[in-house]
Amino acid sequence: MKRSLRDSISVILLVIPVAFSQQAVADETMDRLCQAKAEEIQTQLRIAEEHGNEHRVRGLKKAMEGVQRHCTNEGVLEDAEEDVSESMAEVQERQEALSEAQREGDADDIRQHSEELEEAVMELRESQDELESLQGEQ
Repeated sequence: MKRSLRDSISVILLVIPVAFSQQAVADETMDRLCQAKAEEIQTQLRIAEEHGNEHRVRGLKKAMEGVQRHCTNEGVLEDAEEDVSESMAEVQERQEALSEAQREGDADDIRQHSEELEEAVMELRESQDELESLQGEQ
């Protein structure tokens, strides 16, 4: 039993440097924005593991593989631009819904649509801030 444990520890000690060196090579070849994206996923992965959320861990590991295989700076920027565009469309839809509620004069609907519009505007600002941040990191 002791020999088995000692052998296992030896194997682990041999594998750890290889795993870290592979990560270092991946980091060196990965685009800068993709590296930041990978770091964010890694942070989320640690949190999910700490909380025992196996489903989230699997999803984040899959996301990390996708980043390592397919991510480019241009792709990250395109995704961020798409998020801004979608957020702008959401703000427009919420504004139209609020205008309709105002025409109808229903105070509860006006309040509800105003809150939804505020949320959409906040999401738009966050998307825009993220895009600006990414553009600054290039």
